[in-house]
Amino acid sequence: MWLRIDERTDVVLSLDLCLRCLRLVRKEPGFWKWAIVSMHNAIQGAMVCHLSGTAHLGALTDKCIDAWLDWHERDGRGEIKRIKIGTNEQGISEYRFATAKDFPPDEKLADANVLFKRLYGQNNRRERGGAILSISTAQRESFRRLHDLRNGFTHFTPKGWSIELSGLANIFLDMVDVLDQISADSWPFRNMSEKELANLRKVLKELRTQLAGLCR
Repeated sequence: MWLRIDERTDVVLSLDLCLRCLRLVRKEPGFWKWAIVSMHNAIQGAMVCHLSGTAHLGALTDKCIDAWLDWHERDGRGEIKRIKIGTNEQGISEYRFATAKDFPPDEKLADANVLFKRLYGQNNRRERGGAILSISTAQRESFRRLHDLRNGFTHFTPKGWSIELSGLANIFLDMVDVLDQISADSWPFRNMSEKELANLRKVLKELRTQLAGLCR
Protein backbone atom coordinates (compact mmCIF):
# COMPACT_ATOMS: atom_id res chain seq x y z
CA MET A 1 0.00 0.00 0.00
CA TRP A 2 1.24 3.48 -0.89
CA LEU A 3 0.28 6.98 0.16
CA ARG A 4 0.37 9.19 -2.93
CA ILE A 5 0.28 12.89 -2.19
CA ASP A 6 1.43 16.16 -3.73
CA GLU A 7 1.24 19.85 -2.81
CA ARG A 8 -2.32 20.11 -4.19
CA THR A 9 -3.86 17.05 -2.58
CA ASP A 10 -2.13 17.99 0.68
CA VAL A 11 -4.14 21.24 0.71
CA VAL A 12 -7.42 19.33 0.50
CA LEU A 13 -6.36 16.80 3.14
CA SER A 14 -5.36 19.61 5.50
CA LEU A 15 -8.67 21.42 4.99
CA ASP A 16 -10.60 18.21 5.58
CA LEU A 17 -8.72 17.63 8.84
CA CYS A 18 -9.37 21.23 9.87
CA LEU A 19 -13.10 20.77 9.26
CA ARG A 20 -13.16 17.57 11.32
CA CYS A 21 -11.42 19.34 14.21
CA LEU A 22 -13.73 22.37 14.09
CA ARG A 23 -16.73 20.06 14.45
CA LEU A 24 -15.31 18.94 17.81
CA VAL A 25 -14.09 22.20 19.37
CA ARG A 26 -17.33 23.05 21.23
CA LYS A 27 -17.13 19.81 23.23
CA GLU A 28 -13.33 19.66 23.37
CA PRO A 29 -11.54 23.02 22.93
CA GLY A 30 -8.20 21.23 22.69
CA PHE A 31 -9.00 20.38 19.06
CA TRP A 32 -8.44 24.05 18.25
CA LYS A 33 -4.74 23.18 18.29
CA TRP A 34 -5.09 20.78 15.38
CA ALA A 35 -7.51 23.10 13.60
CA ILE A 36 -4.85 25.84 13.76
CA VAL A 37 -2.05 23.54 12.58
CA SER A 38 -4.09 22.06 9.73
CA MET A 39 -5.43 25.44 8.56
CA HIS A 40 -1.91 26.85 8.51
CA ASN A 41 -0.72 23.80 6.58
CA ALA A 42 -3.53 24.29 4.07
CA ILE A 43 -2.90 27.98 3.47
CA GLN A 44 0.85 27.41 3.18
CA GLY A 45 0.33 24.60 0.68
CA ALA A 46 -2.10 26.72 -1.33
CA MET A 47 0.44 29.56 -1.42
CA VAL A 48 3.08 27.17 -2.77
CA CYS A 49 0.67 26.11 -5.53
CA HIS A 50 -0.26 29.72 -6.32
CA LEU A 51 3.26 31.15 -6.38
CA SER A 52 5.13 28.35 -8.13
CA GLY A 53 5.47 28.96 -11.87
CA THR A 54 6.66 26.61 -14.58
CA ALA A 55 10.17 26.53 -13.09
CA HIS A 56 8.74 25.78 -9.61
CA LEU A 57 10.83 28.53 -8.02
CA GLY A 58 8.25 31.09 -6.88
CA ALA A 59 7.78 29.69 -3.37
CA LEU A 60 11.46 29.22 -2.53
CA THR A 61 13.73 31.53 -0.55
CA ASP A 62 15.36 34.38 -2.47
CA LYS A 63 18.79 32.83 -1.89
CA CYS A 64 17.58 29.48 -3.20
CA ILE A 65 15.97 31.07 -6.26
CA ASP A 66 19.22 32.90 -7.07
CA ALA A 67 21.16 29.64 -6.75
CA TRP A 68 18.75 27.84 -9.09
CA LEU A 69 18.86 30.62 -11.69
CA ASP A 70 22.67 30.53 -11.58
CA TRP A 71 22.62 26.73 -11.98
CA HIS A 72 20.31 26.92 -14.99
CA GLU A 73 22.53 29.59 -16.59
CA ARG A 74 25.60 27.41 -16.10
CA ASP A 75 23.70 24.42 -17.47
CA GLY A 76 22.68 26.48 -20.52
CA ARG A 77 26.35 27.34 -21.12
CA GLY A 78 27.26 23.66 -20.98
CA GLU A 79 29.16 24.00 -17.69
CA ILE A 80 27.17 21.33 -15.86
CA LYS A 81 28.86 17.99 -16.52
CA ARG A 82 26.91 14.73 -16.70
CA ILE A 83 28.12 11.17 -17.19
CA LYS A 84 25.95 8.67 -19.05
CA ILE A 85 25.19 5.58 -16.97
CA GLY A 86 22.87 3.72 -19.36
CA THR A 87 19.29 3.74 -20.59
CA ASN A 88 16.01 3.13 -18.80
CA GLU A 89 13.18 0.78 -19.74
CA GLN A 90 11.82 3.36 -22.20
CA GLY A 91 15.17 3.59 -23.96
CA ILE A 92 15.88 7.07 -22.59
CA SER A 93 19.48 7.81 -21.67
CA GLU A 94 20.20 8.24 -17.97
CA TYR A 95 22.98 10.36 -16.50
CA ARG A 96 24.60 11.22 -13.20
CA PHE A 97 26.26 14.49 -12.32
CA ALA A 98 30.03 14.35 -12.68
CA THR A 99 31.04 16.26 -9.55
CA ALA A 100 29.44 17.77 -6.45
CA LYS A 101 29.50 21.27 -7.98
CA ASP A 102 27.38 20.01 -10.90
CA PHE A 103 24.46 18.99 -8.70
CA PRO A 104 21.45 21.35 -8.67
CA PRO A 105 20.88 23.38 -5.48
CA ASP A 106 18.74 22.15 -2.61
CA GLU A 107 15.19 23.47 -2.47
CA LYS A 108 14.25 25.54 0.58
CA LEU A 109 10.76 26.89 1.04
CA ALA A 110 10.46 30.57 1.96
CA ASP A 111 9.04 31.50 5.35
CA ALA A 112 5.23 31.51 5.39
CA ASN A 113 5.14 35.26 6.11
CA VAL A 114 7.24 35.86 2.99
CA LEU A 115 4.94 33.64 0.93
CA PHE A 116 1.88 35.53 2.16
CA LYS A 117 3.39 38.87 1.13
CA ARG A 118 4.11 37.44 -2.32
CA LEU A 119 0.40 36.71 -2.75
CA TYR A 120 -0.49 40.42 -2.90
CA GLY A 121 2.83 42.15 -3.63
CA GLN A 122 3.90 42.27 -7.27
CA ASN A 123 7.37 43.49 -6.27
CA ASN A 124 7.80 40.48 -3.98
CA ARG A 125 7.29 37.94 -6.77
CA ARG A 126 10.26 36.11 -8.28
CA GLU A 127 8.33 33.99 -10.76
CA ARG A 128 5.05 34.26 -12.61
CA GLY A 129 2.41 32.05 -11.04
CA GLY A 130 -1.16 32.83 -10.06
CA ALA A 131 -2.70 36.29 -10.15
CA ILE A 132 -1.80 39.04 -7.69
CA LEU A 133 -4.47 38.75 -4.99
CA SER A 134 -6.40 41.43 -3.15
CA ILE A 135 -5.62 40.85 0.53
CA SER A 136 -7.13 43.18 3.11
CA THR A 137 -5.33 44.56 6.14
CA ALA A 138 -7.59 42.44 8.36
CA GLN A 139 -6.66 39.29 6.44
CA ARG A 140 -2.97 40.11 6.75
CA GLU A 141 -3.35 40.48 10.51
CA SER A 142 -5.34 37.24 10.69
CA PHE A 143 -2.58 35.36 8.91
CA ARG A 144 0.04 36.85 11.23
CA ARG A 145 -1.95 35.68 14.26
CA LEU A 146 -2.55 32.22 12.77
CA HIS A 147 1.16 31.90 11.96
CA ASP A 148 2.17 32.89 15.49
CA LEU A 149 -0.26 30.39 17.02
CA ARG A 150 0.91 27.62 14.74
CA ASN A 151 4.56 28.32 15.59
CA GLY A 152 3.68 28.20 19.25
CA PHE A 153 2.19 24.74 18.83
CA THR A 154 4.87 23.27 16.55
CA HIS A 155 7.70 24.63 18.69
CA PHE A 156 6.07 24.03 22.07
CA THR A 157 8.46 25.02 24.85
CA PRO A 158 7.83 24.04 28.49
CA LYS A 159 5.16 26.53 29.56
CA GLY A 160 1.57 27.07 30.47
CA TRP A 161 -0.38 28.73 27.69
CA SER A 162 -3.86 30.22 27.67
CA ILE A 163 -5.38 31.11 24.29
CA GLU A 164 -8.46 33.29 23.99
CA LEU A 165 -10.87 31.38 21.78
CA SER A 166 -13.15 34.28 20.90
CA GLY A 167 -12.10 35.62 17.53
CA LEU A 168 -10.40 32.43 16.33
CA ALA A 169 -13.32 31.58 14.04
CA ASN A 170 -13.05 35.02 12.41
CA ILE A 171 -9.33 34.46 11.79
CA PHE A 172 -10.19 31.19 10.09
CA LEU A 173 -12.91 32.83 8.01
CA ASP A 174 -10.36 35.36 6.75
CA MET A 175 -8.14 32.47 5.69
CA VAL A 176 -11.04 30.75 3.93
CA ASP A 177 -11.59 34.00 2.01
CA VAL A 178 -7.95 33.90 0.88
CA LEU A 179 -8.24 30.23 -0.03
CA ASP A 180 -11.38 31.01 -2.04
CA GLN A 181 -9.37 33.56 -4.05
CA ILE A 182 -6.60 31.07 -4.69
CA SER A 183 -8.98 28.28 -5.68
CA ALA A 184 -10.83 30.63 -8.05
CA ASP A 185 -7.62 31.35 -9.95
CA SER A 186 -6.94 29.13 -12.96
CA TRP A 187 -3.27 28.55 -12.14
CA PRO A 188 -2.63 26.92 -8.72
CA PHE A 189 -4.87 23.86 -9.02
CA ARG A 190 -4.79 23.53 -12.80
CA ASN A 191 -3.62 19.90 -12.64
CA MET A 192 -6.53 18.80 -10.49
CA SER A 193 -9.39 16.84 -12.01
CA GLU A 194 -12.87 18.32 -12.01
CA LYS A 195 -13.80 15.88 -9.25
CA GLU A 196 -10.86 17.02 -7.11
CA LEU A 197 -11.67 20.69 -7.69
CA ALA A 198 -15.30 20.08 -6.76
CA ASN A 199 -14.18 18.41 -3.55
CA LEU A 200 -11.89 21.35 -2.72
CA ARG A 201 -14.74 23.83 -3.18
CA LYS A 202 -17.10 21.59 -1.17
CA VAL A 203 -14.71 21.48 1.78
CA LEU A 204 -14.19 25.26 1.67
CA LYS A 205 -17.96 25.80 1.66
CA GLU A 206 -18.45 23.43 4.60
CA LEU A 207 -15.64 25.16 6.49
CA ARG A 208 -17.32 28.52 5.99
CA THR A 209 -20.64 27.16 7.29
CA GLN A 210 -18.98 25.55 10.32
CA LEU A 211 -17.04 28.70 11.15
CA ALA A 212 -20.11 30.89 10.81
CA GLY A 213 -21.79 28.73 13.44
CA LEU A 214 -18.80 29.07 15.76
CA CYS A 215 -18.92 32.86 15.44
CA ARG A 216 -22.41 32.95 16.97
